[in-house]
Amino acid sequence: MKLRDKQKAEVKSALVKAGEELFGTKGFMETTIEEITGAAGVARGTFYNYFQSKEDLALEIFYGTEELTTEQIEDFFATTPGTDNQIKVLIASAVEWTMKRPDLVLITLLEKMKRGQTPENPQGTLFRRMITEAFARGQSAGVVTRERPAQDLAHDIDGLYMVHMVRWYHYGQQDDLLSAILSSVNTHLSGALIKQ
Repeated sequence: MKLRDKQKAEVKSALVKAGEELFGTKGFMETTIEEITGAAGVARGTFYNYFQSKEDLALEIFYGTEELTTEQIEDFFATTPGTDNQIKVLIASAVEWTMKRPDLVLITLLEKMKRGQTPENPQGTLFRRMITEAFARGQSAGVVTRERPAQDLAHDIDGLYMVHMVRWYHYGQQDDLLSAILSSVNTHLSGALIKQ
C-alpha cells in the first residue's frame, strides 16, 4: 500500500472511530461534524473527502461492524438447529445490537429506506443476508415453503424488525423490543414453515 493510501485509510478510520464514539455518547442528532473532525484530529473540510454527510458516516459504521467470515456463518448454521430457531437467534442478536446503539440503528434504517440497495451493499445488511440464508437452507431441507423465494421471506422479517424498531424508538424505548418483534415474526413464520 502506498504511503498516501495508508494515510487516507488512517484518516477515514479516525473519522469512523470518532463518529462511533460520539454517536454512542451524545447521540446521532446531537453530534456535529465539527465534533467528529475535532475528535479525529482533522479539519472540518477533510470530513467531506470521505463522507457526504453524517448519515453516510452512520452507514459506514453500521456496515463496518457487521462483518462475519464464511467460517463463522457456517458455524452459526451448524450449531443453531432449526430455521425458526435460527431466525429467532438472529433477531435477538440484532435487538441486542440495537439496544446499544438506538440512534445509529434508527438513522441507518431511515437511510436504507431512502436509498434502497447500494452498490457497496447490494445484498443488504448482514441481518438480511443471514435471514435469507436461514430461509434458503430451510427450503432446501423441506421445512420452509417454496411458494416465495427465501429473499422475499427475509425482506418480510427485515420489514417487521424495522417497523417495531422505529415504533420502539418513537415511543421512548419503553416496550420490550425483542418480545414485540418475536410475536410478529412467530405469526409470520407460522405461515412460512411447513407443518411436520
